[in-house]
Amino acid sequence: MSRVTGRPSRRIDQLRDRGFRGGRIAPHRAMIGLEVSWTLLVDLLVLPVLFATFTLAFIDPLMSGWREFFDAVREPLGLPGLTATRVFEVGPLAVAIPYFTAGTYWPEARDLQTGWLVTVLLFAVSFFLNGRLTPVKYFLRFLSIIQLTAQLWFTFMHPPFTYDLPVYVSGLLVCGVVILVLSPFLVAFTFHIFDFLLWQKFAMGALLLGHLAVLLPLQAAVHTWVIYRGSLLAMPMMFLVFGVLLDVFVYVALYGWGMSWRSGGVLDATDRRPPTTPARYPDSRPRPTPTPGSVRAITPIGTQVVRALSVGGLLWRRLGFGGRA
Repeated sequence: MSRVTGRPSRRIDQLRDRGFRGGRIAPHRAMIGLEVSWTLLVDLLVLPVLFATFTLAFIDPLMSGWREFFDAVREPLGLPGLTATRVFEVGPLAVAIPYFTAGTYWPEARDLQTGWLVTVLLFAVSFFLNGRLTPVKYFLRFLSIIQLTAQLWFTFMHPPFTYDLPVYVSGLLVCGVVILVLSPFLVAFTFHIFDFLLWQKFAMGALLLGHLAVLLPLQAAVHTWVIYRGSLLAMPMMFLVFGVLLDVFVYVALYGWGMSWRSGGVLDATDRRPPTTPARYPDSRPRPTPTPGSVRAITPIGTQVVRALSVGGLLWRRLGFGGRA
C-alpha cells in the first residue's frame, strides 16, 4: 500500500495474479471480451451460413439414410406397420422426413400398476444415493415426479389421447431437423465469440452436426419402441426428459468440452505453469499436505507477537491454569 496515495502498489498488483506456487492465475476466456472486427463477423455469420447451406444441400441424402435405418430396425424391434414419409415445408423448401407408423394403446390396469411401481421405486432408490451420487439422486426424483403426473392424468382421464404414436414420432423428427439446420447459428453466437482458432470453431460445428445426424434417428427408434411397448403412459416421460431436452444437452456437453480447449490465440494464457519447480525439503522428502492446523493465519500484527502469544498460551495450559472448552 502506498503511503502517499493510499492505493495498492504495483508490486501488489503483480502478486494479485499469482498462485501459491508462483504460476499466473489467468482469467477465464469467458471473462475476456473480443473486439468487434471483420474476423469476428466472419466467424459469426459466414461459418454458420456455410454449415446451414451444407446441411440443406445434403438433407435429402440424409433423410434417405434415416429411412433405410428405420426399415432395417423395424422388424428386429417388432414394430408393426411400415416407414412412412411426412413432407415438411418451409417456404420454397420441402423435406421428406421418414417416421414409423406403429401405433400404441391407452394404458390398461396392468400398465398403470407397473407405472406406480416404477414411480415409487425411483423415489425410494434416490434416498440411498449420497456423496458423489447426489446428482443421480435428484435426477431420479425428477423422473419420479414426471411419471407421477402421467400416472395421475391417465388414471382419471379417458380416451382418446390428443397425440397418437405416429404423430408424436413425426413431430419429434421434424423438430430434430429444425434443430439440425439452426444449430450452426447456436454454435456461432455461443462458441465463436470466444478466442478460439478457426479450425476449432469449425470442429465444434462439425461435431454437433455429425452427432445430431446420428442421434436423431436412434432417438426416434427408441421412443417408438418404448412407447409401443409401454403404452401412452410412457410418452410424457420420453418427451419431457428424453426428447428435445436430450438434444440440447448434447450441445451443452460438447460446449463444455470445447471451452476446455487450449486455443493458442492471443487472449489465451500461455504462462499458467509456475516458473520454478516447487520447493522441497533438504532431505528430498515430499512436502506434506497442509492442514488447517499447520497453516499460520495472516494477522495484522507481527509474526513475533503471534509466536509469543502462542507459546504463552501453551505454557499457561501446561501449568494447569487454562481449562478445556
